[in-house]
Amino acid sequence: MIERIVSNRITAVAFVAMVGLIGGAALLRSPPPPPEPLVPAPDTRRPSPSHGKGSSSGLDPHGVLPPGHLPIHPDSSTTGRSQPPSPEESVVLTWTAPAGWQQAPNPTTMRLATYKIPRVGQDPEDAELSVSRAGGSTEANIERWVGQFDGARKDTRSTRTIRGLKVTTVEVSGAYQGMGMGGPGGKKPGWSLLGAVVETPGSSYFFKMVGPTATVHSARGSFEQLLDSLTPQ
Repeated sequence: MIERIVSNRITAVAFVAMVGLIGGAALLRSPPPPPEPLVPAPDTRRPSPSHGKGSSSGLDPHGVLPPGHLPIHPDSSTTGRSQPPSPEESVVLTWTAPAGWQQAPNPTTMRLATYKIPRVGQDPEDAELSVSRAGGSTEANIERWVGQFDGARKDTRSTRTIRGLKVTTVEVSGAYQGMGMGGPGGKKPGWSLLGAVVETPGSSYFFKMVGPTATVHSARGSFEQLLDSLTPQ
């Protein structure tokens, strides 16, 4: 009797174990459940303004900048706006050329005017007066003029005021080496320079006469007459 009860219990335990093994194998063979669909998180960002077709500037059709964009400053080189005029562009100086002086074409765009002064006596050439405008101090420009003469004798200088303008004149003689402003080239002995630097609120005006000494000296009165006619506009 006892042996039968033990046998039945052993059979029941074996049956339960077998069922468990069969169920576990079935679970291993069955496919995994499909993953749950992903739901995108809501976009809390502020939408940017729409761009016009073909636009690459970051502005919408109404010219509104995106949030946080730095201000855009127009470039004068692209807008066509010019810079304010400099003081020298607003100053105009007029003068009257003496009778007998002949106006000639300017050999360079740096000149404002060119005049020929007829030669006198045995001088081989006419003298020439050039009018130009440039920067630099009066003293530096006068020293440059004096330096254009080789073996120059001591120059003569004077200063006066004409209609509110400071005018510094200089006269020097020697062998003119000729340089700058389209003047004659080569060393020319026996030449003189009679010049004036007229200071204005902008750049200075330069009146420079060079030529054979006799002709330049004879034109000194006419040169002073030109300076007396200087008028700022």
